[in-house]
Amino acid sequence: MEILSVDYILASFLIFVRVSSLFLTAPYFSSAAFPVQVKIFFALLTSILLYPVIPAQNVGIDPQSGVIFITTAIMIEVLVGAGLGMVGKIVFAGLELAGRLISLKIALGFASMVDSMTQQQSTVVSNLFNMLAVLIFLSIGGDKIYLSGLIQSFQVVPLQQAQIELAGPFMLEIATYLFVIGVQITAPFIIVLFLVDLSLAIFARIMPQANIMFIALPIKLGVGFILLYLVAPYLPVAFEMMFTRMFEFLEQFILLIMPE
Repeated sequence: MEILSVDYILASFLIFVRVSSLFLTAPYFSSAAFPVQVKIFFALLTSILLYPVIPAQNVGIDPQSGVIFITTAIMIEVLVGAGLGMVGKIVFAGLELAGRLISLKIALGFASMVDSMTQQQSTVVSNLFNMLAVLIFLSIGGDKIYLSGLIQSFQVVPLQQAQIELAGPFMLEIATYLFVIGVQITAPFIIVLFLVDLSLAIFARIMPQANIMFIALPIKLGVGFILLYLVAPYLPVAFEMMFTRMFEFLEQFILLIMPE
């Protein structure tokens, strides 16, 4: 197969499609702090470096197959790359959910700031969790593991041969893990602040003339900060365990869409 032949160019383009789809959806790689041009350039560079590992000349794509076949092959590679990226994105979304729930419980739901990962308004606790999660993700080599998973996907799932339709139920299963993360991290705050609310309700019954709303706000805020201070040392360990589970999900996704 000649380098400038149509079938070689099509095969090379499919490799680039899978890589770029992953970089536009995967955690850290899809950060809004990186311009789109940088992501595309990095995807192109990674695709070039992957050519010796997945030589495009060994992937036969007949240019006479028709527009429908080629379009279907491109869509399959888009879904494979996006699926690999969304597996990790769901874990970060769970941390975002936990931060929002905690902010709501400790009366910080009204305080928001721009998240550097998404360039969208986010609560203070969510932003703290996201920044800490990125640091833990990089410290355990999450970016390298993701790139290794990408290479493994080419070795296990050849171009245009992925059984992507089998990934639907599995993605729904992973989506439930989002709520598990949110509840696990928020559980101490929910329990303690429920007891605080119960105590304030009893106090309001004993002294009806007291302005309980004025009293409750600083108390819940102070208790929330104390809990956050006590929980903070254990967050890196919890995040690392969640990322380990995420990498297991990534491997399961690759094996699931493997052609028979």
